[in-house]
Amino acid sequence: MQTLLDTQKIKAVAVVLFAFYLSGDPAIAQDPVFSQAYLSPIYLNPAATGAGEHDLRISAIYRRQWWTIPSQMNYTAVSIDKFFPKISSGLGLLATNSSEGYLRKAGVYGSYSYTVCSGTASVAENGGLPKWFWTGAVQFGVAQRRIDYSKLVFADELDVNGIIPGAISAADPPLNSGKLYPDFAAGTFFSYHFTENSRLLTGFSAHHINKPDESLTNTSDTVRSQLPVLWSGNLLYTYTNPERIWSFSIAAIGYRQATHSSYQIGTEVTQNQFNISLGLWYRGTVNFRDMNTISLTLSFNLNGRDNDRDRVRVGIAQDAQVGRNSYSYTAGSSEIGFVWDHSSYNQDAEDPCKPKISSQNACPIR
Repeated sequence: MQTLLDTQKIKAVAVVLFAFYLSGDPAIAQDPVFSQAYLSPIYLNPAATGAGEHDLRISAIYRRQWWTIPSQMNYTAVSIDKFFPKISSGLGLLATNSSEGYLRKAGVYGSYSYTVCSGTASVAENGGLPKWFWTGAVQFGVAQRRIDYSKLVFADELDVNGIIPGAISAADPPLNSGKLYPDFAAGTFFSYHFTENSRLLTGFSAHHINKPDESLTNTSDTVRSQLPVLWSGNLLYTYTNPERIWSFSIAAIGYRQATHSSYQIGTEVTQNQFNISLGLWYRGTVNFRDMNTISLTLSFNLNGRDNDRDRVRVGIAQDAQVGRNSYSYTAGSSEIGFVWDHSSYNQDAEDPCKPKISSQNACPIR
């Protein structure tokens, strides 16, 4: 009996959440954020297209948000991108998928980037002057937002004994559930090498520039149902010691979407001989009162340090909430991701202008 009551309570809450989703309140429509942002670079910024360690890159990342929440909030991003040295351009393809209870969202995006650089193969060959590159990019795609209607229970499917077996609700399904809509983004990166061992990377991006209509119902209030523009900016400083035994990075990423602002700041240390990185990050809001998170990340190279044509980096992360939503309440969030970089040509001979966006190494790898 108690199990039945608990089940009914959960489903009642689901109906309430469903009503909130149908309201189209833009405060609810917030993009998911990955703790290991540089393991999903095109998701972070379209300007990362073609900016892997080598010319061909495949990456994937999966996040499970709040293990104790029965709705199973899951987020996935998979991408492939390629750099073409003859035209200093990159092409990429990104697919995203998210599940938040009974709400599903998916998107497919294509991106194009163009890079301008100082044109030197290394800092040493340029008389000690800095090496830099600038990349700009655009991204075009389609997405859809839908309700898994079969899993919802409405009032006319319940009686005093619980769920009525075989009952079918008379409630009308959302008219716009599953519709496709266009979704555009743009971004830029600028990298500056102060010395051969230190680099500063800055980036800016804007997602949902066209403010797509995500309403699930047929409503004339298009302003409330528009997906707000997601503005983001990042700073990454990386230093490698002269012996190149270790590197460290200090990074900051800021996000703003409608009235919601958040940031992520932290550091990552890499042991270059074994290619293992350990990071500690803090993510929260400007007022320090809402969801604040401490993240621990670990990444490593699977294919060995002597392989010059391929790099396979795997990363895992565990988040712990602090403040109002404690770790004991949510059991935290987990991530796993990988990036495979492959070289199909001799970069030294063919490409003095290859952009690279990574938090592991400050040295130009030639």
